[in-house]
This record gives sequence, structure tokens and C-alpha cells, in this order.
Amino acid sequence: MSRFNNPKALLSLPREPLQRPLKTETKIDEPRPSTPRIGSTPPDSSLGQRAGFALLCIFSISAYANEFAVRMFHAKAYISTVSWVLLPLLMLLSGNLLRGMRDIIGRLWLAFLAWLCLAAPFSVWRGGSLLLLADYIPHGWIQLYYFAAFVISIGHLRRLMFFLVAANWLLLVDCYWFGSVQGGRLEIPDSVFFSNANDLSLQLIIAITQFMFLVFQPQVWKRLLGVAGIMGALVFMLRTAARGAFVAILTLALVSLLLGRNRIRYLLIGVPVLAVALLLTPAPALHRMMLIALNPTADAQDESAVASQMQRTELFRQSLNYAITHPLMGVGPGQFAVAVFGDSVKEGKPAPWLGTHNSYTQVASECGIPAFLLYTSVIILALVSNFRIYRRSAGDSRTLAFCLFSGVLVYAICTFFFHIAYSSYLPSLAGLSVALRLANRRVA
Repeated sequence: MSRFNNPKALLSLPREPLQRPLKTETKIDEPRPSTPRIGSTPPDSSLGQRAGFALLCIFSISAYANEFAVRMFHAKAYISTVSWVLLPLLMLLSGNLLRGMRDIIGRLWLAFLAWLCLAAPFSVWRGGSLLLLADYIPHGWIQLYYFAAFVISIGHLRRLMFFLVAANWLLLVDCYWFGSVQGGRLEIPDSVFFSNANDLSLQLIIAITQFMFLVFQPQVWKRLLGVAGIMGALVFMLRTAARGAFVAILTLALVSLLLGRNRIRYLLIGVPVLAVALLLTPAPALHRMMLIALNPTADAQDESAVASQMQRTELFRQSLNYAITHPLMGVGPGQFAVAVFGDSVKEGKPAPWLGTHNSYTQVASECGIPAFLLYTSVIILALVSNFRIYRRSAGDSRTLAFCLFSGVLVYAICTFFFHIAYSSYLPSLAGLSVALRLANRRVA
């Protein structure tokens, strides 16, 4: 009898071939590492989170909405005012209040605030430090936790980036219509946010890092829009004659060339854009930026720039002195100018009411060495985190990581030349970095 007609023989046949297809199907159904499940609902999603994300997107353009509303209608748009009230409530209702604390950057940022609060009672002017914290905490510091609570997936980050790009286009329109050259430097007079050339230069160079997101999109029209945005922002940035921004843009160009996979594309896009921007930059602005590497001279043409450079050197020295003599608590958050003025009065010398012109020594001299270490740790970890995601991921995660890495990099360089430690720049950039880290951790 044939073995295939024998029931005992059939029972003795090996069963492994029948099980192999099942194993193969199981592998096919498993999600690939670092690849989000399309259409899946993130576990941290809720009605409060979705409402908070929508408001956060609107909030990203609120500054420019206020600018244009005041100029055109002589009244504020009040988008930011409403946002400051609703965003904390929505963060609480979302159930993601402590989501930012899941990451080391969020925990360090909370420790940074705790040290600022500890330093305030030891300030040379306690009232001034308390007023600064009362403004900084709800308007700047907390933004890291907004991004961590509401931006919970790669899709959220992608949509938010398009809103940021739209806001940057509004900034370019603001520069074109209302910008004017004051003392050889581009400023936006009567602007709530950008009346200072250094502040304007930082926002423009961060805009360049966000326009880069469009350059990596598959659609040709988005790439062209991104290149046009980069060129416009670069032209206006060079006209601010900000030496810190000039160093930052050169560093960014070098890093992009070294890290980019398609170096030919970078050269084909970057070289013409930089050449056109330099041709459109006034000669006095270029000359002022070049003085950063030169010794001060008595040339009348350079008198203002040289005086500024020498003054910054003296302020840097004074801030280091305060950091050494007040290593734990500093002279008080926001009180460097007050301390310098007080010491000058005691010595019978005139003193200008100026800040440190360096965000790192600003924190060290005003809040102590521990605060300085926490502040710089947040910057370093944000850089390292985005760089690792850029090297290990693909698609939108890779593009977002490179743009955020570039944004944190230019912030780290620019703020070595002026003081804005208590602004919303770092908490927003670090918050986006935390959001990207948590989103990638969820799908890994």
C-alpha cells in the first residue's frame, strides 16, 4: 500500500512545511523599526491634545499676526494672549502634563528653572529678578512642555513645521515692507520682537533651518519655495550685519556639506544662493561682519563696529568675573546690568546699562555655575539627540532631525555673541527635539 494511503504514514509525515508560511506571515505583519504605523492613533492622543496641537499651530504665527495687525489696524490680534490662557489648561486636560519629563532634556530644563528660582532671593535686586521670572516662565520657559505635550507623532511634527515655514514667510514680508537700515544694520523699527538687529538675525537664520525642510520634500514646487525662502532670509540676515549670525551661517554651511549624503546637491543649491545673497548685501554690512577676526584699529569707518567689539570684550570680562565671585547663585536672574552699575557707582565711574552680550556668561554670572551647566547641557543633549536620529532614521524623521539639529546649532553659536537666555528660542527648539525623540522612541 502506498504510504499516502496509509493513515499511520500520514500521521508520521513532518509538519514543519505546514508551519513555515505562518511564520513568514507573522514577520510580514510586524512593524519595521523606526517606521510609524500609518493611520494609527498615538497612545497619548486625546481631545485636549488635539485641541492643544491646533492652538499651538495657530500660536506659531501669532507674533506676526500681532505685528501686521498693529501696523495695519492699530490693534493687536490677541492670538498670543488667548494662547497663554488656553495652552496650560489644554495641557492639563490632555493628560500629557508630564510627558516632557519622560526625556532627560525635560528633566534638566525643570532643574534649570528650579535653580533660577533658588537664585532669585540672592539677587542684587530681588524685585527685578522676580519680575523677570514672572514673565519668562509662562511666556518662554514652559514652551518646551507645550511641544512635548501636544506634538506627539512624526505627523504632528511635519504639520507643525509647515506652520513654522508659513510664519517665516510672514517674517520675510515684514522685513521687506517695514525693515529699514539704522546705523548700517537692518532692523524693523517699532517691532515688538525684532527692533534689535541681533534678535532679527537669529530669527532669520533659524528660519533658514526651517526652510530647509521644504528643500527635502519630493514635490518640486516645495523645493523651489524652500530655496526661495532660504535666499530671502539669507539676504536679510546678512543685511543685519550681525557677526554672530555670520559665523553661524558659515558653520551651518560647512556642517551641512560634511553631514549631507548628496553633497553635489548642496553645492548646486548653496553656492548660487550664497553668491546672490552676498551680491545683494551692502558693502558696509559685509565689512562690519569681517571685523570679527581683525584687531581693532583707529579707522574712522570702523569706529562704531570697533567700539562695539571692545565694549563686548569688557562686558564678557565682567560677566566672567561675576561668575567666579558668585559661583553658586550669581548676581540674580536678569540683574547683570544692575550689578555692574552698582559697582561702578561705588568706584565713581560711569557705567552703561548693558547686558553681557553672551547668553552663556549671562546665565553663569546671573544664576551661578550650576545653572550654566544645566543650560548648556540642554543645548548639547538637543544637538546629540537630533544628530543620532538623523544618522539612524529615514524619511520625515531624518529630515526633521537635520532641521532641528541645524536650528539648535545656529542658536548655540549666535547666542555666544548676544544675550537672550531668557527667551523662547531654546525652550521651543529643545521642546521640538524632545517631541521628535519621544515620537521616534514610540515607533522604534
